[in-house]
Amino acid sequence: MASESKTRTAVWLKPGTIRKIDAWMAADNCETRSEFIEKALVFYLGYLETNDASKYLCEVLSNMIRGILDNNNNRLRSLLFKWCVELNMVCHTVAAHFKADEIDRRKLRAYAVQEVKETNGQISFDNALDVQRQI
Repeated sequence: MASESKTRTAVWLKPGTIRKIDAWMAADNCETRSEFIEKALVFYLGYLETNDASKYLCEVLSNMIRGILDNNNNRLRSLLFKWCVELNMVCHTVAAHFKADEIDRRKLRAYAVQEVKETNGQISFDNALDVQRQI
């Protein structure tokens, strides 16, 4: 880019924008407003061409966001599994209500955990009722 000749163009900016440019020029190691504006335009044009901001975000920020999302996904998976176990217990409890037998909740929880694992969370009241009628 340094070997290319430059063309003069007029740019009309608000005074507030110029103050921001002046304030950030030193931080961005720019000697002139023109250099700062060109760097900003090249960045924005690259973003428009790829339509993907991830290539222009700081790698540390991207990794941090990815880590937060991974932690949330793991937590959600764990919570959903626990919820499925409880739902399975409710289904079996309601289904067992149609019988007069008492329910051992510890055994039921272990059974529910195993059933949720085996069915990958695909449980239904109808299946629970069928199981309870077989017992």
